[in-house]
Amino acid sequence: MAKKSAHPRRYLVTQIIAFILLLIGAAVALYPFYVGPLNDMMDRARVARVEQANAQNAAAQEAAMAKENAKLRRQGLNANADPFAGLTNDAKLNLKRNMLGTVTVPSIKLTVPLFKTLSEETLATGAAVVPGTSMPTGGANTHTVIAGHRGLVDRRLFTDLNKVKKGNIFVLKVFNHHLAYKVFRIQVVKPDNTGVLQIEPGRDLATLLTCTPYMINSHRLLLTGKRVPYTPQIARAVKRSQQNENWRELGILAAAIAGLLAIIGLIGRHIHQLLLRRHVFRLLFYRRDPAGQPVAGARYQLCKKNGKPLYRRGSKLTVTSDEDGQVLIDHLPGGVYLLRELAPSRWQVRVGKKKLKQQKMRFYPTKHQATAVSALNERWVIQR
Repeated sequence: MAKKSAHPRRYLVTQIIAFILLLIGAAVALYPFYVGPLNDMMDRARVARVEQANAQNAAAQEAAMAKENAKLRRQGLNANADPFAGLTNDAKLNLKRNMLGTVTVPSIKLTVPLFKTLSEETLATGAAVVPGTSMPTGGANTHTVIAGHRGLVDRRLFTDLNKVKKGNIFVLKVFNHHLAYKVFRIQVVKPDNTGVLQIEPGRDLATLLTCTPYMINSHRLLLTGKRVPYTPQIARAVKRSQQNENWRELGILAAAIAGLLAIIGLIGRHIHQLLLRRHVFRLLFYRRDPAGQPVAGARYQLCKKNGKPLYRRGSKLTVTSDEDGQVLIDHLPGGVYLLRELAPSRWQVRVGKKKLKQQKMRFYPTKHQATAVSALNERWVIQR
């Protein structure tokens, strides 16, 4: 029968607390890897819901934006300040009402929500129209400027915008209308140089704006595109980009979840071993020859599960069968061991306790060892 181990209960509790802290630490360490994809997937789901809800009043909102653009054509653009300067979290917005649609850049597999009001709140979730520039309706004498952050921990946003090349396409989806723009100008300017954001007579332009260099943010990166037809080829590229982005994010989430599950599995396995070792047992068995007669003097060595020898009082743990063929190893903590027969032959088999409810140690022979190991009247016998 099992006896209590020398390990006190507080040792087990301390180990469990340490493992919980380790799991929390792993979740925190993996946070930058899974939070971005998770938020991006949630954002796209929210965009789909908002687009469906906004379909009812799309005409009214488009008319309001067209009226605002007409005013800007008369008065000129008024983007006379750095869009990232002076932003605060004080103003709370209804993100649902502020959402216009999405910005998709197929070449970098990016789709982010597009908002009509620029604030820290909207920029923490997606991209937004810079105040004083044209609303994204398209048409001659318009220049829509859309700003987005780089380097946020919880979202990718415009982080990879520097990888976009001249000739690449980006698409604004606004109230189910698709406005495609082909990048023809890439500029890096100082934050106060907003003169490059003016309307160019007769042209339909859109500019994506973000900070650069990455994490230094001393300048602004501008990618300006001219309006091109939204062709079936571009539509396929947008769809393919969004699908690839979904798969990439699902892959990252799956890898993060797999990593956490692996850590949980290792922790659970270790706790299970600790619980097993809280009780000590004795291993008792008998050695018989093929005729069923006791074998005296059979020598055995007990090893760890990985085959490394166990030691007691500085010597390898070895035992010898008595004249009745009996072998006894006492005071063994629960767990699985490797029992090696050193004489009269070389042989080994796994023994021990695997389950918490198990009351006695037992043998775990392989399929080929089953004929040599048996339990007769609750007595384990090796006969070979």
